[in-house]
Amino acid sequence: MNLNKEKKVRKKAKIPTASMADVAFILLFFFLVTTKFDTKKGLGLVLPPYAESGGKKVKLKEENVTKIKVNARGEVAVDDKLTPIGQLESMVRSRIQKNPKMVFVLEADRRCQYNMMVRALDKLLLAGAQTVSLSTR
Repeated sequence: MNLNKEKKVRKKAKIPTASMADVAFILLFFFLVTTKFDTKKGLGLVLPPYAESGGKKVKLKEENVTKIKVNARGEVAVDDKLTPIGQLESMVRSRIQKNPKMVFVLEADRRCQYNMMVRALDKLLLAGAQTVSLSTR
């Protein structure tokens, strides 16, 4: 009887890490390819190029200019007459029919809500205004 039995040496379990970088790269590639990036669309405006000299100043006749103002409370005035925002589109349409060369100056108070200026601009564009100037005070 052999009392000194040799103990079996157990091998320790190992996790192979040789392909770990490959798996991480494949997961990264998968998520990059399948991720959908939302692009926010802003206002569709074409702005004139920047000119250091201030650009050309154009003199307009008073009868060719309509001033639309949005005050701090969000009220809209056309040529200093308060006008409901719902009637702005029809008023602009009638002015364009009378004078196709009409230039609309949209002046918004710095303290007014941004959406009121955007609503007024949308009404101008819906009415078919081709020449719109934006201003703040």
